[in-house]
Amino acid sequence: MRGWSELYRTSLGLGVRHLRRHGYAREAVIRLVIPLDPSRYLELPWALEHLDASAGQTMLDLASPKLLAVTLARRGVRVTTLDQLESEIEVWRRLAEGEPNLTFVVGDGRAMPFADASFDHGTSISVLEHIAGDGGDAAALHELVRCVRPGGTIAITLPYAPDAYIEYRKAPAYVDHGERDDVGRVFFQRWYDDAAVQRLVSECAGLELVDSSIVRLQPNLSAAYIRTFPLLIPLGPAYGLLARERRGLGGDVVRLRFTRR
Repeated sequence: MRGWSELYRTSLGLGVRHLRRHGYAREAVIRLVIPLDPSRYLELPWALEHLDASAGQTMLDLASPKLLAVTLARRGVRVTTLDQLESEIEVWRRLAEGEPNLTFVVGDGRAMPFADASFDHGTSISVLEHIAGDGGDAAALHELVRCVRPGGTIAITLPYAPDAYIEYRKAPAYVDHGERDDVGRVFFQRWYDDAAVQRLVSECAGLELVDSSIVRLQPNLSAAYIRTFPLLIPLGPAYGLLARERRGLGGDVVRLRFTRR
């Protein structure tokens, strides 16, 4: 999990800077208490390492955790991050104020307001699974591919399970696209198996798979963290020291890196 320490330091720095300049804000405190969410140790350091973006290049980020965009921007990559949640964009505009290489845009990932091939690279970390509707995930991935130039790198992650299924919750966690199950619960996310991953990729022309991996954390404390929140908040600062990445059977995240043809 190389790279987590850079993300960790960036998160702490954002929280401290905001508190010094503007006083209390919930997200600023979160940056200090949980610098890197346990569920992101498998995703953000991997994306940081594999996006292959150099200083001066452009990156389109579709609604990933914003800590990744800030860290890339501080490396000199010119990052545009698009998110349909206006409240999320506003929070991070305040947290990351003054970052010269970072642009925040409110918009729908299924219809991005950018020209074809207008970015060198693209990424979407733990996002596509949350886009409801038949083919909603494929529509967003297609848009991401459209906006990246041929030869560019595209990195995505998805939740993985032995058998694909859809997870519903009592209330919307992000954007409510109106999808409900038989008892009225709100769509939360898809879980992908091998066939579902293949279906998603096959629906988006222009992608050449470079590598993929199915991974988990060992010990896998994420489930306990979620079930007992906020009791395990003190674990947040130490999580990267306690857990290690493991590949193979039992993995719950699939990571995919493509080249845009």
